[in-house]
Amino acid sequence: MEESHRVGRPLGVVCAVASAAYAAAALHDADATDFGPLSVIGAVVVAGCTVATLLTAAVEAKHARTDTTDALLRLGAPPTTLRAAAALRAGALLAVFGPLTLVVAQLASLPLAR
Repeated sequence: MEESHRVGRPLGVVCAVASAAYAAAALHDADATDFGPLSVIGAVVVAGCTVATLLTAAVEAKHARTDTTDALLRLGAPPTTLRAAAALRAGALLAVFGPLTLVVAQLASLPLAR
């Protein structure tokens, strides 16, 4: 629950940027040359910064959990269980936010496709 405040906002921004990129790619005409080199560089910078912010928040959340992780290890929890819990959290986020991002992108591009 404590991680949700730290990771939630950057995850939302990454989903919004991914949704906008997907919608732009879906609406982009293959013959048009609207996307120049500066547009591509700008898109890479925006996407890179949002992903870097999300990764930074994830590392901060991991460091905030160190006391809990150390306590679980002292109590005898196997490290594989802790890794499995982290993988489960990441998988749940991907399972929920991946399709949601695609649905939002499709809905955002519908009015512009006409």
